[in-house]
Amino acid sequence: MKKQTLNMNFIVSAALTLAVILLAGILGDYYFDLNDDVLMKDILAGVYTGTPTGHNIQMLYPISAFVSALYRIYRGLDWYGIFLCFCQYFCVFLIMKRALDMNESRLYRIYVAAGIFFFMLGAVGAHFLFVQYTFTCGLMSATAVFLVMTHTDGEKRDLVMAAILIIAAFLIRSEMLLLTLPVVGVGILIKWAFSRVELKDFYQNGVQVSSYGERKKLLTEYVRFCLIVGIGLILSLLINKIAYSSPGWKSFNAFFDARTELYDFQYVPDYEDNKVFYDSIGLTKSQQQLLVNYNFGIDEEIDTDVINAVADYAASLRTDETPLLTRLSQGVSAYMYRLGHVAFQKSYEYPMTDAPFNVITAVLYLGTAVIYLADKDRKKRLLAVFSLLLLFACRSTLWMYIIVRGRDPIRITHPLYIMETAVLFGMIVSRARNHRRYVFIPLVIATTIAIMFVPNQIMVTGDEMAERAKMRQHYDALYDYFEENSDNFYFVDVYTSVSALEGTEKTFSEKMFDRVDNTASNHDIMGGWASKSPLYYDKLSDNGFESMEKGLLMDNAYVVCKKTSDVSWIIEYYRDKGTAVAVDETDQVTDAFLIYKVRSLD
Repeated sequence: MKKQTLNMNFIVSAALTLAVILLAGILGDYYFDLNDDVLMKDILAGVYTGTPTGHNIQMLYPISAFVSALYRIYRGLDWYGIFLCFCQYFCVFLIMKRALDMNESRLYRIYVAAGIFFFMLGAVGAHFLFVQYTFTCGLMSATAVFLVMTHTDGEKRDLVMAAILIIAAFLIRSEMLLLTLPVVGVGILIKWAFSRVELKDFYQNGVQVSSYGERKKLLTEYVRFCLIVGIGLILSLLINKIAYSSPGWKSFNAFFDARTELYDFQYVPDYEDNKVFYDSIGLTKSQQQLLVNYNFGIDEEIDTDVINAVADYAASLRTDETPLLTRLSQGVSAYMYRLGHVAFQKSYEYPMTDAPFNVITAVLYLGTAVIYLADKDRKKRLLAVFSLLLLFACRSTLWMYIIVRGRDPIRITHPLYIMETAVLFGMIVSRARNHRRYVFIPLVIATTIAIMFVPNQIMVTGDEMAERAKMRQHYDALYDYFEENSDNFYFVDVYTSVSALEGTEKTFSEKMFDRVDNTASNHDIMGGWASKSPLYYDKLSDNGFESMEKGLLMDNAYVVCKKTSDVSWIIEYYRDKGTAVAVDETDQVTDAFLIYKVRSLD
């Protein structure tokens, strides 16, 4: 009977996961959420250099090498998109299957299946279609902590799968996994503590036998799990370090870190007000302009030392920086607002609202507290209070960290909510083993809230699809133009690669599984996070260019800018380099892009 129930749970979990996939597909098409994922995909697929490579810079090497190997086997599929989608839907299946296995009661399984299904539709919703590797990492981490929370002591499969998910998530997006890891730690601690309390002394042949041995065994099990995860993370970093150990990659990594510091945490100081400084490091006004418009790839003199010098100088100028205590106070206000603000989403990301996540987690906190405080065992009541306070303190610390740093997009905040939900949901369904009817109350309320937000998710997703369709009209035409002129090479202005029309359309992203062409591309952006990497220089060399500066003057090289962009910076840059040039408009693509030829006048 138990085996039949487990088989049925597998079938139900698979069917409901398939239902989520089908409903998502009905709502619209799959997109890489940001252009970062597009460039990562292009590197993995061989679109960037012509050869699939595991050095995609943003992900750790082992997982990149795996995905790039799929492209080497067969170039005709969007393997990176398939991989991310598989990871997300596999997490849905694992959560569903594990939750259903917790109790054989039909009523319980109905409540749990409905709760997970509508949570995925009403809360996670659009993330299934607008796929981003940071969110995928967070969902995998949440699945891992749920497996830990619902782990049956002595059953190794759950912990093995949890360890695999954590290590794989780390390989996909190490920074995001490290952000969620404290919640995983809290989940492990809560699970161990409750399992330990439930181990009581027992009698054998009329003699009281201590449970010390079982407690020691329990502790060993979770310590072993933590060690395996830790070793897995360390090995992942070690392999990645070896893969990027060549002089070229070491040099680029230093440049990448400097660029991140300048653009993410500092700023480019005005040239006229800081001319003395720029003169001291030998940077002209036209070169400073390259830092402002991100087209620094054209100038080989803008290296790690220059970027670091500008970043350090910018940091020294920030005398008006808000004091830490003030930022913390402002962060607390923002945190409390987001904690309690409830509204339907008006759009996919901005203006942001945390509903229904914040409402659902509040219900689960309250429901978990009521369920555990009703226990007759005083130790369990005290432990429940401590567990909930610890979880809330952990989530508050993480939220304050991202708010104070100003790094709180939904691809980070929503996974944090899902992590929290996974721990609370795990505590509730673990209690459902006793089949107390009142444990279903918070699940029913949370499910009802999720259902209320399903129409909102449909509206938000539809609007986002329409906006991205407008954007694609321009970029599809541009990419068709590149393909039609395959003998030429096009250097794309960085801001042009992000948005076609000033502030009126969605920024560039690419539709998954559509127009899949993984052959080498004949274009590149003039800056960005892959600029000056070994891959970048390989791409230049493969197309016959010694450098971008010299390449732009060759007969088959062109510049692409949006119509609203000023291209005088190109003339000024070459003038400071001792070369007089003209920038001639040669073509137009849709109503958004202009094609220019840089022509030497010397």
